[in-house]
Amino acid sequence: MLRSASLALHASKRVVSYASVKCLQTVARANVQKRIIPVAASPVTMIVHNNMAIAPRVFIRTYADYPSHMKLGMPALSPTMTAGNIASWNKKEGDKINAGDSIADIETDKSTMAFESAEDGYLAKILYPAGSKDVPVNTLVAIMVDNQADVAKFADYKDDSAATKEEPTKEEPKKEAPKQEEKPKSAPAKEEKPAAPKKTQKAAKSYPSHITVGMPALSPTMAKGNIAKWRKKEGDAVKSGDIIAEIETDKSTMEFECTEDGFIAKILCADGSTDIDINSPIAIMVENKDDISKFADYTASASESKEEPTAPESDQIPIAEKSQPSAEASSSTTTQKAAPARKQGERIAASPLARALSKEHDVDLSAVSGTGPDGRIIKADILEFVEDRKSRPKQVAQPAAAAEPVKQTRAAPTPAAAAESLDYTDVSVGNIRKVTAQRLSLSKQTIPHYYLTMEIRVDQLQKLRAELNAQANNKYKLSVNDFIIKAAALSMRRVPIVNSAWNDTFIRRYNNVDINVAVNTDQGLFTPIVKEANKKGLSEIANAVKSLAEKAKEGKLQPAEFQGGTFTISNLGMFGIKNFSAVINPPQAAILAVGGAEKRLIPKEGGEGQYDTATILTVTLSCDHRVIDGAVGAEWLQAFKDLMENPIKMLL
Repeated sequence: MLRSASLALHASKRVVSYASVKCLQTVARANVQKRIIPVAASPVTMIVHNNMAIAPRVFIRTYADYPSHMKLGMPALSPTMTAGNIASWNKKEGDKINAGDSIADIETDKSTMAFESAEDGYLAKILYPAGSKDVPVNTLVAIMVDNQADVAKFADYKDDSAATKEEPTKEEPKKEAPKQEEKPKSAPAKEEKPAAPKKTQKAAKSYPSHITVGMPALSPTMAKGNIAKWRKKEGDAVKSGDIIAEIETDKSTMEFECTEDGFIAKILCADGSTDIDINSPIAIMVENKDDISKFADYTASASESKEEPTAPESDQIPIAEKSQPSAEASSSTTTQKAAPARKQGERIAASPLARALSKEHDVDLSAVSGTGPDGRIIKADILEFVEDRKSRPKQVAQPAAAAEPVKQTRAAPTPAAAAESLDYTDVSVGNIRKVTAQRLSLSKQTIPHYYLTMEIRVDQLQKLRAELNAQANNKYKLSVNDFIIKAAALSMRRVPIVNSAWNDTFIRRYNNVDINVAVNTDQGLFTPIVKEANKKGLSEIANAVKSLAEKAKEGKLQPAEFQGGTFTISNLGMFGIKNFSAVINPPQAAILAVGGAEKRLIPKEGGEGQYDTATILTVTLSCDHRVIDGAVGAEWLQAFKDLMENPIKMLL
C-alpha cells in the first residue's frame, strides 16, 4: 500500500527508510497476538496508542484490534489550509478504489478540490459524513483495506484519537472559571457567575440525542443566508437527499438538501428569517419520532453552547460595577457600554438569538457592544442593553420635562421634524441586491470605463429572422437578442483581446467564449451564462436563453449557470430605450448595452434626392481601459457591426 520509493518518517530528528518501515510492520504482524510492539529496535521514535505503533505525521498500516488497514487523513490541499469541509464522498463504504480515483470532494479555504487516493483497496469506513465542516488537517476521515472481506469488520470502528482531542476543550472553561472568580471580590459577583455554565449543562442533559442543522454555505462567497421557505414542517420524516428548505444566498435562492435520515423536531428560524450566519442553528433533527415532542420548548439559546462559555467573562464587568456605589455604577455602566467604533458598512457580528431579541426589544445592534468571541453580540449583551435603557428615562426625566416649554414656543418646525412627517416605506434589501450593489459600486470605483457607441442597420437580420422562424415548426423562436449573442461571440474570435480580464499583475485572456445575458427579476439582477456561445447555433442559443431566463425568474438557477462568464450583454431595447451605457461586470473587461431599433429615413444608394426606410439599432460598448485600448474597442464594434448587417456570415 505504501508505494513511495523514498518514503521517510521524521520524529525526534531521526529518519527511517522505507525498508525499515516494512521491517517494523513485519515484526508488528508477527507479535500482534502477544501485543508486543518492538519500539526499542526501531531507529525512529514511535508513538504508541491503543496498542498500535503509529509513525508520527504519516499514515501506516495497523494490525492491533482490526485487520490490516490504512488510515486516510484530511489532506492539506492548499498551502494555507488548516481545516477542510467534506463537500461529498465520491465513493461509499465497500467500493473498490484504484490509485488516482477521486474518493471525495474537499472544500478548502480556496475552492472545492478532488481528494485522490494514492493506493488501491476498498473503502471500509467513512468517519466523517458528507457535509462535515471544519475538519482539521490530518484528522482521520476514512479507513481503507486490501481485502474486500475485511470491510465488514470495520462496521463498528471508531476514532479513539478524536475523543482524546475533544477532552481538553471541554476542560478549558473549567480552568478559566477560578481565575475569573478571583478578580471581583464582591459577594454578588460570585453568586451570579456560575449561572451561564449551569444553563448550558442543563440544556445538554435535558434533551435526547439530536442533530443540530446549521445554515449551510451554498456559495463560495456566502457569509449569511435567508430562509425563503421551509419545505418540511416540524414532525415530518426526512430522508437523506430530501429538500428541507429554500435558502436565499448572496447569489440566488437554492435548495438545501438534508444529508441525514430522521425527523424534523424543531424549526429555530421561521420562513423569512434574514441575515443568518453560516453554521448558525436553524433546525433540530432526531432519529426517533417519539423524541419530537420533547423539543417543543427548545430554543436557539440551547444551541449557543459555543458562545455561553465566554458569557461569564463579559458578565464580570457589569457585576463588578453593580457592587460599587450607585452613583459610580451608573456612570461606569454608561461609559463602558457605549457603542463600539465601527467603520461605515462594517458587518455587525451577532448570534441569531441576539438578532431575534434585538428585533423584539427594538434595539439597534450598532449601539450594542459585543462581549462574545471576536466582539460578537450575544444574548446577554442585548438583555443588559435593554436593562440599561430602562434606567435611562428616570435619569433624564426632569431635564426632558423642562425642555418641553421651549419646543412649544418655536414658530416653525425644524428640518428634522419636517423629514419625520414624510410618508414613506422602508423596503428590506435582500442578499442578491446587496451583492449586486457591492459589485457594481466596486466596478465604477476601480475600473476606468470608457464608452463607444455605434449604429447598426438590421433590416437583413430581421428578414432572415422571419424566414428562419417560419421554418421552426415550434422547435425554437429566434429573437434579435439571439443574433446579438451569436455576433458578439464570433466577434471575440476576430478581436480576442476584448475576451479578457484584468488581474492586477497580468491580463487573463480566455480561450472559451461564455456570454452572460442580464436578466431582471423581482429578486434582483441575474446574469446567466450561455457557455461556448461561439460554437452554438442560433436555435440552440435561443432555447438556452429561454430556459435560463425562466430559471432566473423562478429563483432556480444553479451556481454553475450564473457564476463566471467572459463577456456580458444587457438589452433594454424591449422597454423602448434608445441607448444607454452599462456598468462592467467585474472581472470582465467589457459589456455591450443594446438599445431599441427604430425606423429612419436615410439617403437611398445611387439615387439623388431619394430616401429609403432603414431599421437602426444603437449599441454602446463599455470597456476597461486597463485591458482594451480605444482602437481595439472600435475594431471589435466594427466586427460586430459587420456580422449584424450581414447575418448570413454567422451561419458560415
